[in-house]
Amino acid sequence: MPIEFKVSSESVQGLRSNNEDAIKCINSDGLFLALVADGMGGHASGEVASVESMKSIEEEIFAQGPFLDGSEGGDTALIQQGYISANESLLSLSRSNPKFSNMGTTMVGLFYRENSPNVLISNLGDSRCYVLEDQKLSLITADHSFAHALYIAGSITLAQVATHPFRNRIYKYLGSKDLTGGPDVFIHHLKPGQRYLICSDGLSGSISSADLQNYLATEPLEGLAPKLCQIALKNGSTDNTSAIIVEVVEA
Repeated sequence: MPIEFKVSSESVQGLRSNNEDAIKCINSDGLFLALVADGMGGHASGEVASVESMKSIEEEIFAQGPFLDGSEGGDTALIQQGYISANESLLSLSRSNPKFSNMGTTMVGLFYRENSPNVLISNLGDSRCYVLEDQKLSLITADHSFAHALYIAGSITLAQVATHPFRNRIYKYLGSKDLTGGPDVFIHHLKPGQRYLICSDGLSGSISSADLQNYLATEPLEGLAPKLCQIALKNGSTDNTSAIIVEVVEA
């Protein structure tokens, strides 16, 4: 069944002095890629990290992707190589300039190849991907944070992750000297009516899963990402806040 995507996106600075988040959507050569990154490092290095890593991933995927056979194994390897290239780029920048020595960024992405039955979801760090399917919201990704590791171990609930003191302490990210294993990549089957949300923790940490489910299930797509970002700010988020919502429709 031919499908297409409709998109709503937003990134807001919030109460921070600059916006270290970055978002990107590209639809070209039969490939679709959506990315959200949350940079870190201070003194503008987080902003550079998020933008430069996206550039590296985009270049890798759109330089090689159109010429691959379209197998899920090949596309998974392509995405992983994109993240590895981005990591190498950030390490090179950090070595070349002392002010970038602590730069890094999270990343979450949604990749689709035309006529494929699935999307590939990738992530490093605590930026997330959710899917709304049959009016139910599910979290696809797993945060690479110490708080989420406690949730996986059964020590705390998912709701408690948002307020845990270790919620912002991540152990896998772009800019790391050891990226063993690369990003997580999840294969998810497409169905018309689904809505995928990829977002930074400025949003997921300030809106409950129940409220996210309600908004994604009931609100029109147009203007929904900006609305969610503003709700996060009203709920007390002091962080940069970014979201891309991808709705699956029949072509």
